[in-house]
Amino acid sequence: MTRRLMSLALFGLGMCLFTSEAEAFGFKKHAPCPSDCASPCATPCTVTYVDKKVTCYKMETEVKDVKVMVSQMVQEPVKYKYFECVPVVTKKKVMVQEQRTKEEPFKYTVMVPTVVKEKVKVCSMVPVTKDVEVTVFETVTTMTKQKRIVCETICVPVTVCCTVPVAPAHERHGLFGHCCKKHDDCAPPCPPEPCYQTITKTVVQRQVVTKEIVVDVPVCTRVPKKVMQKVTTSQPVWTEKDVEVTKCVPVEKTGMRPVCFYVPVEKEISVTTTTQVEKEGTRMVSKCVPVEKIVKQTFCKTVPYETIVKVAVYTPAPAPAPCPPPCAAPCDTCGSVAHIGHRMGGGILHGCCHKCK
Repeated sequence: MTRRLMSLALFGLGMCLFTSEAEAFGFKKHAPCPSDCASPCATPCTVTYVDKKVTCYKMETEVKDVKVMVSQMVQEPVKYKYFECVPVVTKKKVMVQEQRTKEEPFKYTVMVPTVVKEKVKVCSMVPVTKDVEVTVFETVTTMTKQKRIVCETICVPVTVCCTVPVAPAHERHGLFGHCCKKHDDCAPPCPPEPCYQTITKTVVQRQVVTKEIVVDVPVCTRVPKKVMQKVTTSQPVWTEKDVEVTKCVPVEKTGMRPVCFYVPVEKEISVTTTTQVEKEGTRMVSKCVPVEKIVKQTFCKTVPYETIVKVAVYTPAPAPAPCPPPCAAPCDTCGSVAHIGHRMGGGILHGCCHKCK
């Protein structure tokens, strides 16, 4: 329903706008623009835009309270009948088997240990010594010559260049040059700048060199050798001896034991039976009931409002000098120039002449 209302409102709004614009721009039926009606040599129209108040429509939503029927679950108490099994105790005489005991003799066999002398073979280990040829290895050390590479440090004289300062001419040199100094009245006012010279001197440097030498190296060699050695082994020797052996001998004996047996006895016992008793109870049952409620629903409605739009207005130009009439076209049927014409939609359509008509 809401979709239909919205469709109708939109259609009405569109028709209103189309009608207003058609009327404003001169698009009425059988009302052509003056420029269309003018002859080809006429001056075109002047177009101006003016403000015009028009009525339009817009869609607005509105919330209303509406009464509707809603199904609601309601619980109601319902009475029902049911059967309950009730235990009932009654006395009854029955035959019962009672257990009793009594003493009775029985025979059994017991294994009694007894010491008996018997001849048995006893194994004893006797040591036996004999000569056995065995192979032994002796280690023989021999000295052999082998080459080895060793490192040796030697002193090599090397000539190097170095820069040393040169003392002034008035200073004393030698071992006792600085021991006694007299006041020199001719000393320069400022100390002279030190002078350096390059000299060559020989310096001994240590260098490590490698060389190959021959040294004596001991080498151990295993040499096999056969010798006779005495070896003692144990050999088993079986001898027959009298030994005391303990054997178990079965002996039959008699004893007493309790024996259980059952005797039928009549007794009065309590017997429980169940009886069905009808009772009445109440339970809650859910039921669907229609209920009237007020709910809020949203509706669409069309609201008119006024607005100002620009409308085109045609102003005709001053009438020019009349143009010569166009040449008449021949008749479509007989070819005569005397024809009649009529206007339709702003254009000139030629029809048949008076003769053919």
